Amino acid sequence: MNFRLLPAVFALAIGLATQAQAQSAYYLVGLRHVYMIDAWPDPNRLDRQEIEEDYSGTIANGQHQYDADMASIRDEEAKDGGNIHQVDRDAVQQNLEQDIADAAEKRDAALSRLYIQCDYVRAEHPQFAVEQDGPYRVMAVNLAPTGEFTEVCFYRPYPRYIGPCPYGWVYGHPYAYDAFAVQVRLFHSTWLSIGSPVFGPVYYAGAPVVVMAPVRLNVIVGRAAWVGGRPPVITVEERKSWVTSKELQRKAGIWRESAARAREDAAVSRYSRSHSTGASDGGRTSHYVRPSTRPSRGYSSGPPRSRNDDHSKGDDHSHDHGGDHKGGGG
Repeated sequence: MNFRLLPAVFALAIGLATQAQAQSAYYLVGLRHVYMIDAWPDPNRLDRQEIEEDYSGTIANGQHQYDADMASIRDEEAKDGGNIHQVDRDAVQQNLEQDIADAAEKRDAALSRLYIQCDYVRAEHPQFAVEQDGPYRVMAVNLAPTGEFTEVCFYRPYPRYIGPCPYGWVYGHPYAYDAFAVQVRLFHSTWLSIGSPVFGPVYYAGAPVVVMAPVRLNVIVGRAAWVGGRPPVITVEERKSWVTSKELQRKAGIWRESAARAREDAAVSRYSRSHSTGASDGGRTSHYVRPSTRPSRGYSSGPPRSRNDDHSKGDDHSHDHGGDHKGGGG
């Protein structure tokens, strides 16, 4: 045996082992779905940026309209001797929740044309469960030769996103996957006093988008309880629950019961809208105009991606976290 060849053999073995451990997978992880990014760096990242900014702009517009409607309602209540016009308040709440649900479904339809949906990942890895809405997270995971997840790394949801990395981590830095579950539990422990916030950090045009109303997560995620294209009316139990939370009470400033109700719950508010997904905004004034920073890339064209599509776009998945993961962006 030629012992002079042993160093080269060992180096080759170590190189092959490192390459095997460096196999990576890239995902978009959101409240509703998980999508696979099948090439890295993501060639669709600018399209994804446009999709996400359309979404956040629509949310901002809905909140601006909610604020304007609530100001009008408070003025009407003052003229009515301080009686709470709860039906009107419920109507503008429904309008906001409908705007959010419509924007989210439009975003998912656009993302489905660019990426492969793979919600099954959540069943295998509960850490992929997201309990807040907002931009889809860009996650990279390192895979062991057995296929197990060994490390996780977050990237900015899109190039212009200015929000912090989840869990106080650093974008582009790999962390042990076991630590991921610990961070999720620690993060959730901060919700004990105020409940789970519906939205994570959302930004548009360099400014945060703050939804200052207690939006119901189950309403904006699914339409099973909707009637006639509208979210369900807010119940007395929901109002009482929100009143017990000082944080939600501070945000909304409206969820107190009144001995004298200006209208019955069955009444129809002049603020109500009755349209299904994709219809007009009922004549409301729009406060949001998307700036034309660049021509549209036409992200909404084409059919949804399926797992049967050919997505062999190179071997970027073989990059390790110490290389592209340190300096890249989703």
